[in-house]
Amino acid sequence: MKKLLLTTILLCFSTSIMAEWTQVDKRDDKGGYTVYADLQSIRKVDSEAKMWSLIDYKLEQEDTGVYFLSKKVRRKYECRSGHIKELAYKLFNWNMGGGELIRAYSQPQEWVKIEPGSVEEAEWKVACGHPALGD
Repeated sequence: MKKLLLTTILLCFSTSIMAEWTQVDKRDDKGGYTVYADLQSIRKVDSEAKMWSLIDYKLEQEDTGVYFLSKKVRRKYECRSGHIKELAYKLFNWNMGGGELIRAYSQPQEWVKIEPGSVEEAEWKVACGHPALGD
């Protein structure tokens, strides 16, 4: 049991440590937040790309009864048509994906059109414009 707990703790810390977050966007709404992308996580197949993003909030956020300061999101981007689909997310009680994992959800959502000037557009440009690992 102790080995399982230790392995789980190390895995959580190593995921946060291994990611190299690159700032993609910064906004003032919701109390202010910065959006980062993990360029090493970009994977491309044909005209689609997948990437992990991190949203780091200045003020604590609330989502159906839980409070968090950062959110990691795995999204799929359709590079040609400009659509996006959320695949999974994780909420953390500390900034930059640190602290305790508060909630995790991994049920792919529907494709939606990316709005010009949105955070999603900034992420889409990075995911679709950056060479994938191994390219």
